[in-house]
Amino acid sequence: MKLPSRTMRSWAFVATAVVSLAVVIAPSALAAKSAATVKSGGRLTAAQPWGTIPRNFNPYAPSGANAPGTRSCIYQSLYYINAASGKETPLLATKYAWTGHSLKLVVTTRRGVTWTDGKKFSAADVAFTFNYLKANPSIDLNGIWTSPLKSVTVSGSNTVVFTFSKPFTPAAVSILYGTDGVPTVILPKHIWSSIKNPASYTNTSPVGTGPFKLASFSTTAVTYSKNSRYFQKGRPYLSSVVFSSVDSNITAELQLLNGTIDMSYDAMTDVKTTFVARNPSTNHYFWPVINMNYLYLNTAKGPFNNVSFRKAVASAVDTKFIANRAYFGALAGATGGAQAAIVQPQLKGWFDPSLAKYQWSFSPTKAKALLKSAGFKWSSSGKLESPAGNVYPTFSILIGGPGWTDYISLADNISRQLSAIGISSNVVQEPYSTYANDLNKGNFDFAISWGNGNSSTPYFQYYYMFSPKQSAPIGQVANTNWGRFTSPVITKALATYAGSSSRATQKAAISAIAKVVLTKVPVVPLTGRANWLVYQTRTLTGFPTNSNPYNDGSASDQEGAMLVYLNAHQK
Repeated sequence: MKLPSRTMRSWAFVATAVVSLAVVIAPSALAAKSAATVKSGGRLTAAQPWGTIPRNFNPYAPSGANAPGTRSCIYQSLYYINAASGKETPLLATKYAWTGHSLKLVVTTRRGVTWTDGKKFSAADVAFTFNYLKANPSIDLNGIWTSPLKSVTVSGSNTVVFTFSKPFTPAAVSILYGTDGVPTVILPKHIWSSIKNPASYTNTSPVGTGPFKLASFSTTAVTYSKNSRYFQKGRPYLSSVVFSSVDSNITAELQLLNGTIDMSYDAMTDVKTTFVARNPSTNHYFWPVINMNYLYLNTAKGPFNNVSFRKAVASAVDTKFIANRAYFGALAGATGGAQAAIVQPQLKGWFDPSLAKYQWSFSPTKAKALLKSAGFKWSSSGKLESPAGNVYPTFSILIGGPGWTDYISLADNISRQLSAIGISSNVVQEPYSTYANDLNKGNFDFAISWGNGNSSTPYFQYYYMFSPKQSAPIGQVANTNWGRFTSPVITKALATYAGSSSRATQKAAISAIAKVVLTKVPVVPLTGRANWLVYQTRTLTGFPTNSNPYNDGSASDQEGAMLVYLNAHQK
């Protein structure tokens, strides 16, 4: 599947990551290297099928409406938060803390930062940016002012105080970072204070704090040159970054193979064989798991509203098999049901070991036993019947497309596996817009899709997947609670989490939710889901790897890629 990451997650303006405690993080992703070991200069070229590149460098334009590089070269947020690990890299801030019974978020801004036009950056720019979003709701793309945020003020020379009318610690994620696709970047007050219509402003002469500045523009390529004023001495090593628009992912793959570009973002089919094996010394992929693919069950109708039916479905799906068929070993299958509760990057920090007894395993025999004990029957031909003795119709497994080969594989194999317990199904592939509409309105039986809210904490995943605020009756739009499953226990625990900055309190709330998810099985986790960074190293090095995962494999035009442009250098 080759849907860009910004579409995956910013569709619902999903929050990305934060631990709601007082934190001071060393900028490990920006760790300095000895000048003797790094050869400065050179150019990095990234290519993707961006289409005609718009002459628009407004970082608050909707994703895709601005030129690639706007959010990865020019502008910066307060922090970058790695969705694969939860690690935080301070950018325009150096620390933050919740105070006053979690009613105030106090952020310390970085000293010694200069805008590319030579003006000094200050805490006043930060306060201006957030108040500007309040005054212009059309560019508050992360809904910061829909939270209980009451005011944003400057305190001292480098401190900004965010005051809330009631505790709501998840708001910190939108303030410090934003979302993958729509980072909450800081704007220069001395320029944007005179912009009256920011939603339509194209910002053709951008001024930022990032490591690069605009050098040249065309509708097929944008070039950024090194910002000599960048706050980290010696960075970036590169002289320039070029974003080239090509006609397809296939073209980008061919250019990577022949060495004419350095980096792309592409879920290549069988990447180990089709790309890496062609030249193992230079061709690489970095696909850290940041989310999961799920089998959603429409719990607003029968038999999907029956917990025994849902448990049987979970036990009937061989996740290891379907993952190997869809991703050829590059991504693993979900294990034990734990990832229905907490996605893979969060398991170590958030999964309560006492919940392990509620996990399930692949067993068609157990699946049939669950159905039998709940009163389900089978016809003489082996078709599943309701407890009343009625044969169930053929259910649909909804997937998007076209060309989503991984989802086609997942759905085909799940359909075969469900038939082993008497469930008949067929795969329905729809164009993305139709697929999205049918997910939102509940026009499906089963559906395969991603989770929302990949982060360092399960709160966001749970909120978007199970909150009543994200649900709706079938036929009405449910933004992200596509399975339409709600629980009083989950709703209460979400509120408990949001009202506290205590890690212990938050972990207890997450455990309460996880137990419900594991015992009621509203969704079935299938496989890991990754960002799709691919690159070649003929002339450059310093890209993220599994042994040095300093970013989360973000797309070339997203803020996480900024760390690539800060670390990459000539061999």
